[in-house]
Amino acid sequence: MAAGTAGRRYAQAIFEIAKSENTIDTWGNDLAAIEQVMNAPKIHDFLENPKHSREEKQKIVTQFLEWKVQPVALRLALLLVSRERQTYLSAIKREFDASVNKMRGIVVATVTTAQPIDAPETERIRNQLAKMTGKEVRVELQVNPAIIGGMVARIGDTLIDGSVATRLQNLRKQLV
Repeated sequence: MAAGTAGRRYAQAIFEIAKSENTIDTWGNDLAAIEQVMNAPKIHDFLENPKHSREEKQKIVTQFLEWKVQPVALRLALLLVSRERQTYLSAIKREFDASVNKMRGIVVATVTTAQPIDAPETERIRNQLAKMTGKEVRVELQVNPAIIGGMVARIGDTLIDGSVATRLQNLRKQLV
């Protein structure tokens, strides 16, 4: 089973539990804490090493998480370790966050610029994208010098390409 499919199933189950118990924010924090612990280089290497028993792996996870997360989230982490699916955690968190954003009417816009931009410029872009979509927008910034200037924004399947590189490419096509 691919990590994406399994991650989606786990995330859907967690989301339904969180929604019914009104603990969505708690679960979001717990998943972030579990992901941070399990992706720490030494712990990750320990968990991936076949020389260690499942019991040893679960003991380590318990030591690092039992005071950081709610008991049911700790049981999830231990379940993932016992089934050797701790690598699915990033997919689970990504799918859970997507479900929360959908429920709250938030869309994520990936904005790529040629150079890093400051907070006021990011806020201006966020406001423009919110006007265009009619939804609350969360901006994730990326830098790619290849676009030369301008910006490229992706919201779901929608691409808004205002890059200089694309404009030059279109101009080249018109001249040929």
